[in-house]
Amino acid sequence: MNEPSTLSEIGIRCLSKYLLPLVTDEPIYISELSYLTPRLGNLLLKTLLELKQADSFNTTDYFLSLFSKASQKSESKSNVLIQLTTLPFRSCSFITNQSISHYLSSHEFIETIDLRDCRVNYKIFHLLTKYFPRLTTLYIGMTESPLDRQFTSYEFFPRNPPDPKCFLKISKLKYLSIEGIYRSAQHDSIEDFFHNSLTQSSEQLRVLDLSRNSSLKQLSYIDCFKHIRSLILYDILPDTIELSIDSICRLRTLVLLDLSFSRRDQEPPNYSKPTIILAKLIRSLPKLLSLDISGTNLAGAFSFDRSEELAYIRKELNIDESETFTVQSGIAGLLVLKNELDFLGLFDVDEKGSARQCLPAKKITGEHTEEMMITSLIHYIERPTVLTHVMAHLFRLYKHYTIHNPFDAGKLVMDAMERHLYDRSLQTSGSACLYYVVEMFQNESDTMLAKYNDYLKRLLIVILAAMNTHLQHPAMIRNGLLTISRIQMHLPNHIMSAFEETVNVLIKFIQLFLYEAVAHDQILLHNALSVLNHVACSVDGQEKLYIGRVGVIETAVGIIRRYWTKKSNCETVEVAWTLLWNITDETAENCRRFIEDNNGLQAYYDCLELWSDKRDLVRNMLGLLGNVAEVKELRHYLVTPMHMDKFRMLLTRSIQNDIEIPYNCGGILANILSDGLEAWTIGSKIEQYVVNQDMYDAVQTWDLRRQRTINYRSLAPILRLLNENYPSGCVMWAVWAMTNLTTVLPEKYCTLVRNENGEPLLTQILYSDKLSDAIKNLAQAALTNIQRFYDTPVPMDIAHDDELEL
Repeated sequence: MNEPSTLSEIGIRCLSKYLLPLVTDEPIYISELSYLTPRLGNLLLKTLLELKQADSFNTTDYFLSLFSKASQKSESKSNVLIQLTTLPFRSCSFITNQSISHYLSSHEFIETIDLRDCRVNYKIFHLLTKYFPRLTTLYIGMTESPLDRQFTSYEFFPRNPPDPKCFLKISKLKYLSIEGIYRSAQHDSIEDFFHNSLTQSSEQLRVLDLSRNSSLKQLSYIDCFKHIRSLILYDILPDTIELSIDSICRLRTLVLLDLSFSRRDQEPPNYSKPTIILAKLIRSLPKLLSLDISGTNLAGAFSFDRSEELAYIRKELNIDESETFTVQSGIAGLLVLKNELDFLGLFDVDEKGSARQCLPAKKITGEHTEEMMITSLIHYIERPTVLTHVMAHLFRLYKHYTIHNPFDAGKLVMDAMERHLYDRSLQTSGSACLYYVVEMFQNESDTMLAKYNDYLKRLLIVILAAMNTHLQHPAMIRNGLLTISRIQMHLPNHIMSAFEETVNVLIKFIQLFLYEAVAHDQILLHNALSVLNHVACSVDGQEKLYIGRVGVIETAVGIIRRYWTKKSNCETVEVAWTLLWNITDETAENCRRFIEDNNGLQAYYDCLELWSDKRDLVRNMLGLLGNVAEVKELRHYLVTPMHMDKFRMLLTRSIQNDIEIPYNCGGILANILSDGLEAWTIGSKIEQYVVNQDMYDAVQTWDLRRQRTINYRSLAPILRLLNENYPSGCVMWAVWAMTNLTTVLPEKYCTLVRNENGEPLLTQILYSDKLSDAIKNLAQAALTNIQRFYDTPVPMDIAHDDELEL
């Protein structure tokens, strides 16, 4: 759970929102900002950056003018308006070399700079050396997964040899990360750049990260770091490391060494003598506690003879025979350890490295056990390529229900998905895992669900963010739809925690089909409409109005028209009509949108003409028109000769005693008839009494015990029609509906009738002098059903000497 904001944070956020629009188009200098302390200045910069990154259209760097005085001609401390100590520019693609030189060159007290995924080039090193002598921590380069979707990789170095004078030379540096800037073109001058920058900044360096500079050919100069504790060479080719192994072995202060390699893009060449190289490192680095050899062959053979391997190592490394080794290890090169390691990275190691017995480390990454996978998710959180592979292994545990900590693992999966939103492969693998996390909640108690309420809300938001970001990727959308559907089915209350976000993502995806912006399998559209329909079924009131406002009705009608034009995909059209039926239920404004804003009646007529033989589709359309008919102001749209002819025909359409279509059609006509003769504007074409008699006769042929798919939340629309002054066909339909519902589902509908005061209305019908015996008999049957449901059954008396058989 996030900590609540402090008063300072709230104030700075308000100030940032005020200032940012002022510096969108031009630099502005506000002298009053000089009263901010360095701590508040750092907070202001951090907050401004967060707001700018959220606004993809604001790509200028004028906001940096807030931290300096108007004059930038002289490079002196007096030009500093707000003193800063840190520049957290990660994934700020609007930051360039010029941003630093123009606005920040006078900030000599800067200690930490993060320029990862910024649009800077190699000349930035000259600027950093010139302007920031107190710099102790520097991150620079291109990460695997930029946080800014707008950021695209670019050439950090020019195609021609770079200026040899532009290298880093900062004596106070303690932490240096140069990631992914040297992965393509190879120049000796670039090798010289690394050599000069590293050797000239080596005096106090404690941590060096050269990850993903895969074009580096040699690192023999790396032994210049006399105090280094951590060396990270992730994705540096084994050939390069092997050539520099003697230099690495001279770094006797090393506590952490990372030689791991990701196999996603390429299969690395093997180390020539993996056991000897690993043993040599262990022998040479006495303080080593953390070692990562993931993705390499440094673990050697799976099976080996311990005595033979030790003899081989002694010979190759000239180890005295009197020296003993007691550590048990399933990796030959680690047999020379004096003590077990704190950490050992073995993920995706050749020869089943993580599956071996006796691995001498307290924590191990790998794919062999659940514990190893969870450790991997934590340790490699900044490496989406590796995380994706870890999740693929974790998925197998979820799928086969052999995972012991599904919720803890799920939390780590969500951490990774939030951190690497734009990595499509990771999002797809993560969403597959989260599907099974949701499934494991379906049989949990309400107490357990309440405990994990925030967890499930976060899970839903993570899935929606992944779908929204990767709408063009079928696998991600499929996983997301399945997960949302599972939440809706088994944990419906949790959909409401992100109801609007769910609707927005689903409608956004469906609209891609409508505008033919994707070429996905049609089943995804069908599934998306189905999920949106399930969501619509679980809400009412303001939520249904929201669904109407955001364009669901327009989109559904658009989908219907598209497939009607193509004369295809009736199944998808059917789901679209189901969705429209549900979102117009007892929601007059949505009914109006359908009729008046989207020419819905024409869509209905066209579909009826083309697919009149499709029972479920016709039923759904008539159900929607039944909702429209319940809105008095809209009923006149239905009173036309064309529609009335169709309604009369459908009223008597019963196949194998199936009354779904006649019943829905009867509901439409009952509401129209209730308006009386003054609303019957087609008298010259079709007389009202004729339609009324059709209704009266048709309803009496229906089976009272017939179950139907309709699901009423309220009986108010039917109870309104229980009026002895209405036409007999109207009253007949309403009374039959009451009797049928209380007969087939007494538990639900007898309760609803009583709660909504339906019994007095049925009693009035029963004793009316204006109505026929057929109608009164139905009213009596409905009242009997309700009385029978509520009457307490009388138990049989059991005599003392009665024998009970068990």
